Amino acid sequence: MLISAMLFIVGLFLLAYGSDRLVFSAAVLSRMLGISPLIIGGVIVGLGTSLPEIILSFSASQQGLRELAVGLALGSNITNVLFILGIALVLRPISLHSALLRHELPLMLLVTLLAGLVLMNRQLTLWDGIALLFVALVYLYGMLRLITRTSSVTPDQLTQEQLSVLPDQEISFTVALLWLGVALILLPIATRMILDNALVVADFFGLSQRVVGLLFLSIGTSLPELATVIAGVTRGQQHLAIGNLVGAHIYNLAIALGLPALINPGNISEKTVNHDFWLVFGASSLLTLLCLKQNKVNGRIIGILLLTGFLIWAFWLCCPFRPTMTS
Repeated sequence: MLISAMLFIVGLFLLAYGSDRLVFSAAVLSRMLGISPLIIGGVIVGLGTSLPEIILSFSASQQGLRELAVGLALGSNITNVLFILGIALVLRPISLHSALLRHELPLMLLVTLLAGLVLMNRQLTLWDGIALLFVALVYLYGMLRLITRTSSVTPDQLTQEQLSVLPDQEISFTVALLWLGVALILLPIATRMILDNALVVADFFGLSQRVVGLLFLSIGTSLPELATVIAGVTRGQQHLAIGNLVGAHIYNLAIALGLPALINPGNISEKTVNHDFWLVFGASSLLTLLCLKQNKVNGRIIGILLLTGFLIWAFWLCCPFRPTMTS
């Protein structure tokens, strides 16, 4: 079991690294093809933070691990707000002035409500998957329009910070292709290592697929968001940090939840509907309130409360002594 746990952790790091290299090479190649840096920063880099969740959800769905994939999609959003945003608030207060980000927040709530409607009948269907993935495409199109419109005169604050993290223009085509090849080799190896060993660890501790996806995989796949948020907050790029969380929230619900519905439709746990979704909805609402607040939020107090809530939630999921409930 110890070897499986170690391989699981190694797989998570390989997944994070492979996703980063895939985004890096895609950004370089897109720039060489003449695609606007605004689009690269707003779409490719933004989508990149959710790439581990999307890749793992796709692989899990192909292997018939529907509950794990759904748990991952929902758990990542809970982790992003309670854990990652909690750390960000402890490090520095938040004060946002991005029109682009303020347009994204209502979209995030709408996508969350749509995900709730999809989950309410305790069954994922093919049409649910098509609807969620269509929403992802609409969101991407809307973001392209917003980026172009809000940055036509003066680039939006969020857009400026996204541009600042784009790869160096001097990187050659050959190097970009090499990194693309490395990423495409690493990613399937990493996902296989994660899923195979996660199931071994789950069986050893008597944990369900749902709990593994909700907690352990969500923490592991949120490593890129954690690194981006900490780097962004410490450098004063708080729009980039929070923008990545908002974008990841939408992509996780529209794509990472849409894929299991499309690839492996079927029933889902009652706990997913009665507990997990409402935690996601609460996290979405809290993130919106904190972002829309005009004055600086008292970071440390709220951050500590969020982190405490995350620890309580994690303990509740894993505690063997809590009352059993129908699944």
